[in-house]
Amino acid sequence: MSDSPIESKISDEKINNEATMLTPPASPAFQFEEGHAVYQKDGFHPVNIGEVYNGKYKVLRKLGYGNYSTVWLVQNELDKKYWAMKVYSGGVYGAGSAIEEFELKVLKHLRDADPSHDGYEYISILHDSFKHQGPNGEHHCFIFKVKGESLQSFVSWWDRRPPIPIIRNFVNQLLYALDYTHSCGIVHTDIKPDNIMIQIPDDSIISEYLEKTSVKVLSQDPTTDYQIIQSTSLREFYFAEGFNLMKLKIALSDWTTSSFTSNHLIEFIQSDLLRAPEVFLAAPWDTSADIWNLGALVPELIYNQNMFSGRDPNRKYNEVRHLQEMENLFGLFPRSLLDKACPENVETGFGEDGKISLPETTTVGLEVRFGDMEESERAEFIEFVRAMLVIDPEKRKSAKELQEMKWAVHDFRDK
Repeated sequence: MSDSPIESKISDEKINNEATMLTPPASPAFQFEEGHAVYQKDGFHPVNIGEVYNGKYKVLRKLGYGNYSTVWLVQNELDKKYWAMKVYSGGVYGAGSAIEEFELKVLKHLRDADPSHDGYEYISILHDSFKHQGPNGEHHCFIFKVKGESLQSFVSWWDRRPPIPIIRNFVNQLLYALDYTHSCGIVHTDIKPDNIMIQIPDDSIISEYLEKTSVKVLSQDPTTDYQIIQSTSLREFYFAEGFNLMKLKIALSDWTTSSFTSNHLIEFIQSDLLRAPEVFLAAPWDTSADIWNLGALVPELIYNQNMFSGRDPNRKYNEVRHLQEMENLFGLFPRSLLDKACPENVETGFGEDGKISLPETTTVGLEVRFGDMEESERAEFIEFVRAMLVIDPEKRKSAKELQEMKWAVHDFRDK
C-alpha cells in the first residue's frame, strides 16, 4: 500500500522539527445521521439552525451526534465567542439520573478544582450548562470549547498510522490529563479513541469553516417538521501549510460514565478489550483502572492493533480467554486480588492453583509484537507499557510516575 499524500511528506525523523500537513482527505459527501426515530417523547430535541438557546447561544452548524445527544456549533451573541453545545435526549436527564448525580458534578469539579494544574488544558472543561424545555421533554445542555474531531477519526488521515512522535505526544498529554483527573478523586472509566478529542489550534479556523460550509437538510419528517441536518466537520480546516503537528493538543472528553473514587456510578466499566483485570473480577477498583486502560490503548494507537483479542478457538470473544492473555503476558493473578474478587468469577475462570482454568495457549510476546521499533526505543516502550499493564492494581505506577519514565520523558508543551 502506498503512502497517503500526508504520510509521503512526513517522516518520523522530520516530525519533531517542521512537520507539515498537506490537504487532508475530504469528509464523506454523505454520512449517516441520527434518523427521525429518536425524535419522540424523552428522545432527542429538534434543534434548528438559527435558534437561540439560554438567551444567547445561536445555533450555526451541526457538528455531530451520539447515542444520547447531538452537538452543535453555537455563537454567544453577547461576546461573539464560539462554543460547542451538547444537547442530551430528554430521557437521559431527570431527577436522580446519571447526568444529574455524576457527569454534571464530575464536570463542575474538574472545572473548579485546580485550573493551575498542568493537566487542566488537556481536559474537556465545562463552560456552561442549562436546561431546555422542548416538545420531547426537558433536555440538559452542556457548553464546551469547540473541538476538531476524535482520535478515532484523526488516525484515518494516514494509510497505516500516524507517526509515532505524534502519538507519543498525545500519550504524554493524556498522562497530564489523568494526573489532574486522579488528583481530583475522579476515575474517567472509558479512555478510548472516540473519547479523546483533537483541540483546534485557534478559533480563527471557525470563521473559515463557516464561510466554506453550508447547512444541508438530509430529510424532513412531514408529520412533525423535524429536520435531519447533516453534520459538518472542522477536520478540513485544521492546518495551514507548514503547521507543526507537534503543536496539536488533545482533550480527554466524555465523562458520562465517570465516577468519583468514593462514589461509583456503575461497577462494570470500560470497553471489553481495554478493561482492567480487577473490573473483570468484580474486585474493588479506583484510579489505577484508568492506568490499565491507557496501557492497553497505547499499543493500539501506535500499531493500530489491539493489545488483547479475547478470542476463543471459534473466534468469539471470551472473557476467560482475555484473562488468560493477561496471564501469559504479565504473570499470574496475585492471590491478594483474587481474594477481593467475586468468588463466582474466580471459580469460573481460575483453578485451585490460581491459574486460568483453560488449556494452555501461546500469546505473542511484546518483544515480537513491537519488533519493528528501533531496539533502544523498543526496550523503553515495553518498559513503559509493562508499568501500566500490571495485573495487581496496587502495583501500577501513577500517571505522575509514568511521566518520568524514559519513553514518556518528552517536553511537548514548548514545541
